[in-house]
Parts: sequence; C-alpha cells; structure tokens
Amino acid sequence: SVDVDGGVGGGDPVPLEYLKDPNYGSYDVNLSVSIQPSSTSKATQICNSNLKHMYWSSAQQLVHHSVTGCPMNAGDLLASGTISGREQHNFGSMLELSWKGSREVELDGGEVRKFLRDGDAVIMKGWCQRDGLDRVGFGQCSARILPALPFPYDSSKKDDEEGAVTQPKERYTNFKLYGYGGSSCLWRVRIALAAKGIPYEYDTDTPININLDEETQSLDKHSSTNTMQQQQQPSAVLEFMDGGNVVRITQSLAIIEFLETAFDHLGGRLLPLDPVARAKVKEIAEVINSGTPELQNASLLGMVDSNLGEDEKGMEEEFGKQTILSCISSVENLVAANHSHCSNGKGASAVGLFATGSFGPTLADACLAPQLHNARRFGVDLEGLCPTLLEVEKKYNDHPWFQHARPKV
Repeated sequence: SVDVDGGVGGGDPVPLEYLKDPNYGSYDVNLSVSIQPSSTSKATQICNSNLKHMYWSSAQQLVHHSVTGCPMNAGDLLASGTISGREQHNFGSMLELSWKGSREVELDGGEVRKFLRDGDAVIMKGWCQRDGLDRVGFGQCSARILPALPFPYDSSKKDDEEGAVTQPKERYTNFKLYGYGGSSCLWRVRIALAAKGIPYEYDTDTPININLDEETQSLDKHSSTNTMQQQQQPSAVLEFMDGGNVVRITQSLAIIEFLETAFDHLGGRLLPLDPVARAKVKEIAEVINSGTPELQNASLLGMVDSNLGEDEKGMEEEFGKQTILSCISSVENLVAANHSHCSNGKGASAVGLFATGSFGPTLADACLAPQLHNARRFGVDLEGLCPTLLEVEKKYNDHPWFQHARPKV
C-alpha cells in the first residue's frame, strides 16, 4: 500500500506528486453483497468488505478526475469500482471469489456459483457503526439477473425503415383496463401500470356500466367480461392478449402481482425483493384492502340506508366514516412505527419518506392514495388523525406514477 508520505509499501509504485496525500485514508463503511437464487427467498452473503480497503482514497480520485480541468459539481457521483480486502471473504467480485472460475462459492441451500446465473438477485448493502453510536445505513441496491434477450434483428432481413431493428416482443400485449373511473381498485392498478410504463386502453364505461347516481348498478350487459360479476362494488378488470388467448384478471392486488412478475424487467418495482421489506409492504396493503373498500362502497351503504328507519336516515354515512377511521388509525400506527424504527432519534430519518420508509413508492403507497381520498370524501379529520400519513401523501403526490394515475373524476 502507499505510505502517508508517498513512499512505497509492498512494491507498489510511488504516486505522482499531485496524488500524494499526507492524510492518506478512507471512510469506514461496511459493505456486503448477497446472492438470492430465484429458487428461494433466502439470500446468502458472499462478500463482506469495507470502503477503507480502497487503494485510492476518495480525495485522490477526485483530484485525479479534475486534474485536466473536468469540473465536479454538487450531486455528481464517483464510482469506486471493485472494493476488495486481503481475505477471501473480502473479495468484491465473483471473478475473485471464484478465482477465475477455479473454485465454487457455496450458497445456503446447497447451491453453488462460480458466476452469476439467470434469476439470481444481487443485493448490496452499506452501513457505518461505531461502539456506543447509532448505526447509519445507506439502504440497499438490488437487481435480478434476467435471461438475455434474443438478438434484436436478423442480419439477412431489413425493415421498411432503413437502419431500424426489430425489438423482441413481449409475451403479453394489447392491455385494456375497464372499470368505474373513481374506483380504488382502478386507481391502484393505474399506479402499477404507470410504474411499469405499460401502454393500455382505458375504458370507464365498458364492461362495468356503473352510475352511482342510479339506484341500481347493473352488470348484466357486460357480465361476460367481469368474470366475478361483482355487483356489490366497482372493480377493475385488466384484459390482455397472451399469444392468441384473451386473458382477464380482476382484483387490484392480483393484477398488480401479475404485472410485477410478468414485467420484472420493466420500469419500477412496487413489491421489494427483500422478504422482510415485501412483507412490510403487504402488511399495510392488506390492512387497507382486506375490508375497508367494501364497507365504504356506495352499494353497501345504500343497502344499509334502505334498512334504516326514517329517524335514522343518514347514519349510513357515519357507518362508512367509522370504518375508514378504524382503517386509517391502524395504518397510521404501522407507518409511524416504520418511520420511528428507522429514525436516528434526533429528528433526521435514515430512510425514505414513503409508507414503509423506502426511498421509492411501493404497493403500500398505491393502496394508501385512494384510501386517503375516500377518507376526505367521508369528512374524516386527517390532520388530527394521521400526521405521518399526510407526510407520506406529500411525497407520493410528487411522484410521476401517482400523478399519471390520479382519476379525473
């Protein structure tokens, strides 16, 4: 390594004068890399390194980058490259860990790797911690290895447009979304479609012909498309082509799970890869979705109203309001606990401001958006009830997925 005075240790070259650093050293940041095969939900840590193992310090990299006049601005990123320590478990690349493929890297469950395989998720984490002080986390960076796409064109053929190439086609195509425009289900699905960047036709008249001003909500005309024939609530129906077959899926959470799985390689992700993070997201989503939508639905409230006496008219609205109050209170407690758990105790959060403390929106936020809208519709005092959720709402309202999905009704 390089001595602080620019001398040589272990046969390393003496750095040029502008790279000599009398305070040579780096930050103490723990780094880990794990592999999660597609066959299991368990990840195996294969590398435990540290930023202090960097050969060139951050200050030296910055100087070397700018020595020719190239400027650095606030917010610019410097990539360190592979960071490896001296021990085998500190090696920062599969090439080193497998020693150019000459030895196997064992994973929990009996699988081995020399190089990454299709379906493997790579999970990188970083954090700092000293004795007696709180841990400072940098979150995690994760991605899954997908199969290689087919070569995008046949060299023996040319498209009509000179120089154009034929891109590989998706298996699922021609998406159409049906339902009542103000439906919570539809709202959630539109967020998921925006997250994946999937184009679709949007029809709020067919096949679920619902008019909330009418006494009845009839599905008879288009019951073949709404396979659930759900007269009790407006629902979302996603229709698409799977090869030559028409597929229809109802229920927002089922639709979103399909989109997350079928289009794992597109756009953003509403369901995290990490099992604990995914469970925390679904926890909030289930609290909101398990019973509240039906109990605040116009058709059910109309049925309640029809069974009330003359002196009890209007109580159906109070029934819906109390249902929402119970739901929102539970979600506020969950979200506040998530944010409190990740706080450093001094008012500064170590994580993002979305519902589960993530830096990007998840299914939990997608379920929360229409529910807060419905709460206001029923006159719930959100400011007094759920201050944490209102902060989350400010965050996701600025996000393009949510801006594109907001209903026009």
